[in-house]
Amino acid sequence: MEKLAKQLTVKYAFLQSAYWISECSIYSFAAVYLQYKKFDNTQIGFILSFAAILSILLQPVIAAIADKTKKVSLRFMVLLLMVFVIGMTLLLYVMQDSFWVTAIVFILINAIQFTLNPLFNSLALEYLNLGIPMNYGLARGTGSISYAIMSYLLGNLVDSYSAGILLPVFLVSYFFAVLAVVLFKINIHKTVTKDAALEQLKDRENDTNTLFNPQYEMDTVQPEKAPSGIFSFFTTYKKFTILLIGIAMVFYSHSLINTYLINIIKQVGGSGSDLGVSLSIAAGLELPTMAVFIYLVRKIPCHKLLVISAFFFFIKAAVTLLAPNVFMIYVSQIFQMLSFALYTPASIYYVNEIVGEHDRVKGQAMLGVAALGIAGTAANISGGKILDSLGVSHMLLVGTLVTFLGFLLVCFSVEKTKKNVF
Repeated sequence: MEKLAKQLTVKYAFLQSAYWISECSIYSFAAVYLQYKKFDNTQIGFILSFAAILSILLQPVIAAIADKTKKVSLRFMVLLLMVFVIGMTLLLYVMQDSFWVTAIVFILINAIQFTLNPLFNSLALEYLNLGIPMNYGLARGTGSISYAIMSYLLGNLVDSYSAGILLPVFLVSYFFAVLAVVLFKINIHKTVTKDAALEQLKDRENDTNTLFNPQYEMDTVQPEKAPSGIFSFFTTYKKFTILLIGIAMVFYSHSLINTYLINIIKQVGGSGSDLGVSLSIAAGLELPTMAVFIYLVRKIPCHKLLVISAFFFFIKAAVTLLAPNVFMIYVSQIFQMLSFALYTPASIYYVNEIVGEHDRVKGQAMLGVAALGIAGTAANISGGKILDSLGVSHMLLVGTLVTFLGFLLVCFSVEKTKKNVF
């Protein structure tokens, strides 16, 4: 079992690394690229907001299909979405001088990127729920380190050359992400365990068409209870629905800072290379927290970790608001290790315990809807408007206040969980 867990952890780390390298180039440097293409801040805000809105629509629908379907596997759906992204990227590469093609394709690519993130989490949870103790936090943290390195490199590359380098980097990294999804499976031998579920998985692995065989994936193991519809999901999990609103508010400042970080840094005298360093600090510090989360959750239950992370989202927003120079922007990014880095595994484990087995893919998707979709939409639209009309300080002040209110809502709505959820 330990050998299987290590195999899965390594493969999942590869998947997360490739995905977050691609996400760094297409989303974290989106404002840099779109400004290079002569888009103003308001237009950038609307483009990323429409991407978030589209992801709000996509995530519940795809999650509902994944929860219910017997004919199409989760991994197959993920691969279809990724192939579509590659097609859109090639179109953008050919027609990158077109204003409308750039805007529309950027919306589609980022919407699917937002949608894929919770689906990757669901792929990992299929194995965790079978009792294979892969280290999700370590694998996800490896993705953060890859993101950190790429952020630093891209910041310097953009300063040395131009933002035109971002699209080729995204395309190359995305091919590796597709490969990682294809490779994310394991060969299970009879000598490892006699557990019935693992033996069933072994039989599926021996199928000659495992990649596109819907019977291959763990999510096709039939639950005893039928999955909820999207609307009935919210009525069934009322407190979780309130928690999602709190999470969206907490992530409001996070989205503002990520989208308009280049503007924040320029406001205090920084440049593109400082943007890369800032992103690298934040992402690099995610690994320690994520790597030890599997041990941390045995001591502190997930619901308390969620509250702690929400508090540090507020602290990070406040420090960013008050930062007088680039150095203090760097300092603010240190709080990433107790905000986003803690939230990411804690929320995944929390949903896995609070939400019924038949609704788990949908539950993970709703996290993405709240954190990336709703928060991203609100932050990008309002942030661009506030930035163009009132400036960076006012934008950050609004973000800090909204995040504080979100923290209070998280405290109110979080449900008690056990210390060890696996």
